[in-house]
Amino acid sequence: MFLKRFSGVVVAIALSFTGTAIAQTTNNYIYIEVGADSHGNPITLDLSSIKGTEYILLHKRGDKTVKTTLYASCSERRLFSKRVSVYTSTGQLTSDNQTEREIFPKSGAADAGSMEIVCQAAGIHKDYSTQSQKF
Repeated sequence: MFLKRFSGVVVAIALSFTGTAIAQTTNNYIYIEVGADSHGNPITLDLSSIKGTEYILLHKRGDKTVKTTLYASCSERRLFSKRVSVYTSTGQLTSDNQTEREIFPKSGAADAGSMEIVCQAAGIHKDYSTQSQKF
């Protein structure tokens, strides 16, 4: 029940940022498309992965799936990549990089959009559009 309410809130938040949201539910996982890569492949936010301000973005790279675990420091307007894992189409892990690094999101990009959604859902209400450094 909580997840259904939470997903409704996040979809509403996503709509307020982009005007459109594409949500998909698969086996109790809820995904929102937050952007696309340079090849036009969708990048999705896994809503069921959100724990505080840590969350997962997923996207396709050829026949592989890339799973990126991110951590947002909302009050500081900073974003960090904690883990990047690559899986085959059968779910076999082929690469796992656990090097933490800071990401510098650009306005309109998937990482910036996902960070806004997660920070809003976490209750950290910052108006990023009025800040000198936009996401």
